[in-house]
Formats: sequence, structure tokens, C-alpha cells
Amino acid sequence: MTMRKRWVIAASLFALILVIATFPMRLALGLSGAADAGVSAREIRGSIWSGELVDARLGALPLGTVHASLSPLALLGGRTELAFSRADERLGSLAGRLHGRNPRGMSDVDGVTSLAGGFGLIPVDTIRFEGATVRFDGAGKCVEAGGRLQLTVGTTIAGLDLSRGLSGPLTCANGRAQAALSSQSGMERLTLSFDGGGAYRARFAINVDRDPMMAAALAALGFKAGSGGFVLTTSGKF
Repeated sequence: MTMRKRWVIAASLFALILVIATFPMRLALGLSGAADAGVSAREIRGSIWSGELVDARLGALPLGTVHASLSPLALLGGRTELAFSRADERLGSLAGRLHGRNPRGMSDVDGVTSLAGGFGLIPVDTIRFEGATVRFDGAGKCVEAGGRLQLTVGTTIAGLDLSRGLSGPLTCANGRAQAALSSQSGMERLTLSFDGGGAYRARFAINVDRDPMMAAALAALGFKAGSGGFVLTTSGKF
């Protein structure tokens, strides 16, 4: 190979790297199918190497303003792999990866985010992720899940203080992602499951330990007597 050909190849590689490095994050997300994974933002700035998503969301979960970068190798393979991070004293830290397809979802997520509206009648305020991974195939079936979730209930329920939260592992169960959560005492349990389309089902059970006043208070809130205590079930979509 002549010196001239080497220079042409080197220049071409440099030009390709320059184009990739300066390719707008907004266009890259639009082309990569990130919206299919529920990723949205009020404004998208910067390049795929160093971008910013303003008021970003993953479905109904607000992520805030996050710094983000796309994996060029994943893009060349027709996939979306978006690394994001947030360092906010008010909202708390949050970091992980979002995947647009093959399979889509999130991986290695750590940090906290709010959940406006909770799960219907179950007033969940915040979700804390601990190495959380949830990914779905093209049919919306859970194919990978791991890590842990912690849900915090900011208001009292029939006099119960659940501000310390309910926590438990993430798994795949019957094609859905599932989190089996419990309080520190084990008297309160929340089983949350959801599919790739964001449709969720939640079952909140509280053991009243033969306390008639507590049973009456829970019944007034819509809980029904069932196995394991008084149970409230709800469903909806993120």
C-alpha cells in the first residue's frame, strides 16, 4: 500500500469519526427507535458523545435533566444503548442505561425518581433503583430482570407509617416483570408486575394481626379481607 493510499484511508477514518462525534443526539434518538422504549424529552441537546436530555422521561417515570451518550457500536448494529446520569442535589442521583430494542428496556439503573400519581389507589411517591434491569422482547414479554426496587409511600395508610418503604427483587414471572416487595416488618407486602407496554398490576396486602380498628380503617379505604390480610388491587398503565 502506497503512502498516498494510507493517507487517504486515515483521512477517511478521521472524517468518519468526526461525523459520528458531532452527530446530533436529537437525530440519533429519532433514528434509533428510542421512542419505542418510552424515552422522551422536552428538549435534546448536544451530540451522541455528549448530549443532554431536558426533562427526560421513561414512560411515566420522570428522569429530570440527564447527561447522555449513545453507543456508536450499538447504533451500527441497529440498536439503541443510551448511557445516562443525573447529579442533582434536590432530586438525587440517577444513572443507568436505556435500550431501544433487541431487547428494549433498562439496565444497571441506580438512583431515585418520583412517581406522580402512584399506582392508582396505592399512593407510592418515589422509586429507588438498585442495580435494576428490566428488558422486554418485541412482543412485550419480559426476557431479563434483576436488581432491586424500593417504593416509598409518603402518606400514612390507616395510621401505618410506610416512609421507610417496601423493597424486594426484580424478576421475570409469566412473561411479565415482577417486583415482590415487603416492608421491614414483613406485615405489608406489595406485588407489582408490568409488561413491555407499560400495563401494570399491583396487589397491596397488609396483615392487620387481628386488630379490628385497623381492619375497619383499611376497609374504609377500599381494602378487602383476603389471604394474608386486607388486600387492595389496582391496575393501570405507566
